[in-house]
Amino acid sequence: MDGSARLHEEFVVGVRIQPAEAIESRSDEERGFSARLDAIMRHWSRNGRQISKPLKVTFICFFALTVISLTGLRLFSEYQHLTHRLEKTIETAKSFLSHQQKIGTDGLEKGLLGLSVNQQLIDAFKSDDPYALQQVTAHLFPEMTDLHQITEFSVYNSDKHRIISAHKAITRPDDQPNFLLGLAAETESVSRGLELGDNGTTTISAVRPWSVDGKFLGFLKLGMEIRRPLVFIGRTLQADVIEVHKTRSLIPGTAPADARNGWITFGNVAYRTVGDTELPPHIGPLVESDLDQLSRFDRIVFDNGAVKIAYSFPLLFANGASSSHLVLLQDITPQAKAFVLHTGISLLIAGLIAFAAWLVFNCLARNLQASVVKTRRKLEEEVEANTDALKHSQDRLVEAQKIASLGSWERDLQNGSLYWSNEMYRIAGLPLSLSSFEAREEFFKLIPPWQRMAVETELDQAILKCGQFNFEHQLIRKDGETRHLHVRGYVQAGEDGAAAKVFGTTHDVTEHHNSQERSKRLANILEASLNEIYIFDPKTLLYQHANQCARDNIGYSMEELADLPAWEVLGNNDEQLLRETLRPLLDGATSLLSLEGTHQRKDGSEYPVEVRIQLHETQNTSLLVAICNDVTERTARERETQAARHAAERIAYFDELTGLPNRAACQNDAAVAFAESNESKPAFIIHMDIDNFKRINDTLGHSAGDACLEETGERLRTCCIDLGKGYRWGGDEFVIIAVDSDADPEELCQRLNIVMRAPMEFEGNQIWPSVSLGVACCPNDGEDFATLLVHADLALYRSKDDGKDRWSYFTSDMKIDSDEEARMEQELRHALRRDEFFLVFQPQVNIRTQQVTGIEALVRWQHPTRGMLGPGSFLPIVEKTSLAAPLGQVVIDKALEAASIWQASQLDFGRIAVNLSPSHLTSGTLLDDFNNAMAKHGVLPEFITAEVLESVFLDSERSNNSEVLEELHNLGVHIELDDFGTGYASLSHVADLPINGLKIDRSFTAQILTDAKKEIVVNHLIHLARSLDIDIVCEGVETDSQFDRLRMMGNFSVQGYLIARPMPFENISNWLTSAQADLSFGLA
Repeated sequence: MDGSARLHEEFVVGVRIQPAEAIESRSDEERGFSARLDAIMRHWSRNGRQISKPLKVTFICFFALTVISLTGLRLFSEYQHLTHRLEKTIETAKSFLSHQQKIGTDGLEKGLLGLSVNQQLIDAFKSDDPYALQQVTAHLFPEMTDLHQITEFSVYNSDKHRIISAHKAITRPDDQPNFLLGLAAETESVSRGLELGDNGTTTISAVRPWSVDGKFLGFLKLGMEIRRPLVFIGRTLQADVIEVHKTRSLIPGTAPADARNGWITFGNVAYRTVGDTELPPHIGPLVESDLDQLSRFDRIVFDNGAVKIAYSFPLLFANGASSSHLVLLQDITPQAKAFVLHTGISLLIAGLIAFAAWLVFNCLARNLQASVVKTRRKLEEEVEANTDALKHSQDRLVEAQKIASLGSWERDLQNGSLYWSNEMYRIAGLPLSLSSFEAREEFFKLIPPWQRMAVETELDQAILKCGQFNFEHQLIRKDGETRHLHVRGYVQAGEDGAAAKVFGTTHDVTEHHNSQERSKRLANILEASLNEIYIFDPKTLLYQHANQCARDNIGYSMEELADLPAWEVLGNNDEQLLRETLRPLLDGATSLLSLEGTHQRKDGSEYPVEVRIQLHETQNTSLLVAICNDVTERTARERETQAARHAAERIAYFDELTGLPNRAACQNDAAVAFAESNESKPAFIIHMDIDNFKRINDTLGHSAGDACLEETGERLRTCCIDLGKGYRWGGDEFVIIAVDSDADPEELCQRLNIVMRAPMEFEGNQIWPSVSLGVACCPNDGEDFATLLVHADLALYRSKDDGKDRWSYFTSDMKIDSDEEARMEQELRHALRRDEFFLVFQPQVNIRTQQVTGIEALVRWQHPTRGMLGPGSFLPIVEKTSLAAPLGQVVIDKALEAASIWQASQLDFGRIAVNLSPSHLTSGTLLDDFNNAMAKHGVLPEFITAEVLESVFLDSERSNNSEVLEELHNLGVHIELDDFGTGYASLSHVADLPINGLKIDRSFTAQILTDAKKEIVVNHLIHLARSLDIDIVCEGVETDSQFDRLRMMGNFSVQGYLIARPMPFENISNWLTSAQADLSFGLA
């Protein structure tokens, strides 16, 4: 590579020439600790402005270190002195204890020697009289206690068994002899030492073998509590003495074990003070711990202002056990006070000396600081003046570069130095923390690879020729943004004619470049737009530009359009009208004009357009831009959509069969007619229903039903003229809304009642229709459509209940009845869930043999608040709702359950009779309910009677009832026609129906004695049944006279109060058990 290329590599790519910053950084590293210390001092003294601060801190640190050292030395000296005293005290305590123990044992040995030769004691022992021995020891023990502080006196036989103790002793476990006793027996001499006495306290004990005249009698033992010697030690050493025992070594029942007599238990130790002093609170943890393992400071205790230190030493028992020790609390309060006083005085003297030195030092430092500050301020003012001028000039350059997005750079090719302005960093998106060399490397990496070669070539040529360079390139910054840069500069030659320095500028022309690109892109979009776009002069209205779509659609070239004014292209060809239309836009009253019109092509044809015009103003010119959309296809689609909408509305709001408005139309019209803002609301609404419409569909077919509806719609339109408007609500229901507030509902009802009765013809069949009407008047019955419709519906139900083919006006009692029925329905549903229904049973007996032929199951309701309710209180509601099937299933299940229990008890009940609901018959579940119950309870169908009303066979809406009963009959269930004679059944029907029996209604039985005609009817019915081979049950037999009269008519069954009233299950079961004995009527 030649020289120019090498220089270019160093300038653009390489890093061979080391930057000045790197050289300076290496020199700082070489200086090491000294450089870092200098930096700290510069920062601490605010770069030399506050030299007094580090001087003062140094002085204070020196003084503090001196005081701390002297105080520490003082503490160490006091600690050594205290330790020496404590060790001396411990040795003294041990010496005192050993001395006191020797004195005690000597006294005990003397006492044992005196006792061993005491003749009274010898005689009492030899007499083998325990009482005599007790008297002697009791006499001797007080004397020894007073004279020698003896606390224990015991006599043992030769087998080392205790014979007597003059003191109160606690029996040791297993009553085993202690160590000293065994030692005396082994050595045949006096044994002595410390041990736990019989009362659980530390005792100095001595045991002597007892021989008289060469004969071995046993052992004598004396003991003295150590408490008194310990008190003497405590007073001598001026310390609190604490006796401590491990709880595991204590004898149960003793004072230490039970924490009595001043003993305290804590953790695994028991302790007490041997003097009269009170122990410090919370001393227990310290007593329990091993004091030898604690430091001196951990053994210090504060007790009511006194400072005490604890130390311990063990009590060496004769058996070698180490379960007890003594703790001494030594009062060191005077030493502590002396230490604090001496230390305080030393610190005070040191403080006074330091304060005096501080005053002198501070005065000298202040004078020195003032001199330094004065000199430095003068120099800084001169530097600041020069710096401000330079900075002002530099700031202006920086701001100028920032405004122009122009960065400058300079490179010395001879010494390798490089300068970048701040704007260069901003253009490249690099942080200012980078050095110029690092920034240069990053900058070069951001140039796209396909442009780097071109940049290198331009710079190579400029360096080689020492000439100028001028080129553009892209830069992809780290945030992904692409910038377009324009680089200009020149290369300066040195004295030798070779390239020496490079000066350059980098201009960020991204916005200008993007603006040009955007203009081109918008021009292309404008030209390629599918809308017609025209640009024309607002004054002359001459076209200046039209895009390709506009030219193609209008048929003119751009040259032709340039000579045409806008109004000639518009269909109206009126200049004045166009200028008036544009005036609000030109005057600034609006920023957008939207209008519709026609354009005229070059061939003279016209087409509809939608036009949006805007005024675009620049500094020098104003232009009108019109965007036109050819709406030929849209207009056609709108016409098609409008036609489809009309057709859809016709389908959505009119009933195709009757030609009347439908429910949706009715609701829409009602929302307007009954709006709160409408002061003249319709006078009424009528709810109309065709009577027996299902019969028409079932007998003549649905085509006949459609024909009937179509004719009804035509008649309704005729009747409503001038009074109301009819709507088909759904099915065979219609709604009529009055035309105004003065319309007469009575007149309209009369019209409908008369006109709707006229017969209709359908395929040779004549239909005689009728309608039921319900009327609700506004405002008496409500002011909104929803309320009026509900009330009209209730009135319609009243017309249906009253026999149909009539009209009824809404009254308030209808609402009450409706609400009561709704409440009753809710309670019935709850009753089914809570199993509140139960059965009562009434027997049927043969009038001649008095045998039970059947039992009728009658449902009752145990209401939670109203008590027991009969079927008349709730069955009408059940029939109107969907509850008939669930209630019927419950009745069938409970009835067959009772029958199964009677069968299991071998009670003859004939058949169990169940009343069937007409609605249950049509529910589709009746057969399943019977089959499931029979399978569940094991009752055969021949033991079941199903009672049905004669009306179920005559109701056209329940035409399949006969089929259901036929299937039930085929199963073997006995079918009876209930309440025969009260309905519309003829005798001819009886022969055709699938029945096995008739029940003569109680209304005939009640009048059989007073009405001859009724008696004849009953007699004929009985004979008719006999002829048809079907059974008879006569209901309502309440007197003997009725029973006798019926008995003369034949052999059949009777039922009534004379036989038995309806009874609960338990009562009817008892009745069946005693039935033969109790049925004594009618045979006389």
